[in-house]
Amino acid sequence: VLLRVNLPLGAAELGGAALAMGGRPSPFGLDPDHVGDCLPLLTGDGPLRLRGIHAHLASGLDAAAQLAVAARIADWTRDAEARYGLDLPEVCVGGGMAVDYGRPAERFDWAAYGDGLRALAARHPGRTFRIEPGRALTAYCGWYVTDVLDIKHSHGEPFAVLRGGTHHLRTPAAKAHSHPFTVLPRETWSRPWPRPGVRDTPVTLVGQLCTPKDVLATRAPVPELRAGDRVAFALAGAYAWNISHHDFLMHPPPSFHYLN
Repeated sequence: VLLRVNLPLGAAELGGAALAMGGRPSPFGLDPDHVGDCLPLLTGDGPLRLRGIHAHLASGLDAAAQLAVAARIADWTRDAEARYGLDLPEVCVGGGMAVDYGRPAERFDWAAYGDGLRALAARHPGRTFRIEPGRALTAYCGWYVTDVLDIKHSHGEPFAVLRGGTHHLRTPAAKAHSHPFTVLPRETWSRPWPRPGVRDTPVTLVGQLCTPKDVLATRAPVPELRAGDRVAFALAGAYAWNISHHDFLMHPPPSFHYLN
């Protein structure tokens, strides 16, 4: 096993984090001075053997900040070896590589991060470093597509009511952001009443759930959006369906399509 340790970090080190998993009081990980209490349970001939240290401290950091945190974890692991007389061949420096939902074209600098990890490994020979890239690999591999059922106005502001919502794609509600999307126009309109729509104005995209938190994008500018159009939300390959409240109001689940 790897012992998960919540190492203290300064405000500057966590300042760019979208989500702090550690470095401050947290439900995750051991306080560093409690590691020694676990060692009698992790003996060489026991059912559990100590393999190293795990510290996932922050999410949403760029490459430079991630490397600074990784160096902090690696140095602490080296000091722990000396303090407790241990051999800790592995260290997991966590994940949380930044995915910028506000600027989806911006990508985590994997080349710089790899160069930095190579240099860090050279300073700690014999140590295996592990990372948890998770969201940064899969977020870009999924899209969530749904229909616009209606365009309504409330106190002068337009709202696009979607067939789906946060019971399918909870990411924007969980992270409190406007999710990036693309409008897929559909020219067919067979209803006997005028087609509702907005043009060149910000619109808020909402679902059908009975909560004002069922919002996927807030006051997002669109050239045109009409009832009957489709909307494709990008960056839906991580923390989307799998964290959503699927049975809220018993709406049907989405269908899934996998493309090579």
